[in-house]
Amino acid sequence: MKGKYLLPLLLCLCLANCAPLVLFGAGTAFGVSGYKYYKGALTVIYQAPYMATWDATLRALEGMNLQIHSKEHDLTAGKIKAKRVGKKPVNVSLKYKSAQETEVVIRAGYLGDQGASMAIKEQIRKELFKE
Repeated sequence: MKGKYLLPLLLCLCLANCAPLVLFGAGTAFGVSGYKYYKGALTVIYQAPYMATWDATLRALEGMNLQIHSKEHDLTAGKIKAKRVGKKPVNVSLKYKSAQETEVVIRAGYLGDQGASMAIKEQIRKELFKE
């Protein structure tokens, strides 16, 4: 009975712009428990330790020929600033969520570029899980 009302409720919220589109569970890529694109930034939850995700993110950005300008992290959070071709900025923030979960926020461009952010997300996933 509950499932009967869930889909129409979610559809109404999305159409009314009351909730960002969030994808969890079925249909998400291996190693990613959820992601959302909202206000120009892509937020991804990777099922991997924080430092492994940090290293994979650096390899992914370098593998995509992005020029890394700054990178800094501590035990629970980090930020990477890079530039794409055409000098468009890419900012990636990582945050420890649990021993096996890391939140990564990707903003490509000044106002956000969903396609570029999704490509970076996928490259991080490939580096992290060696596909």
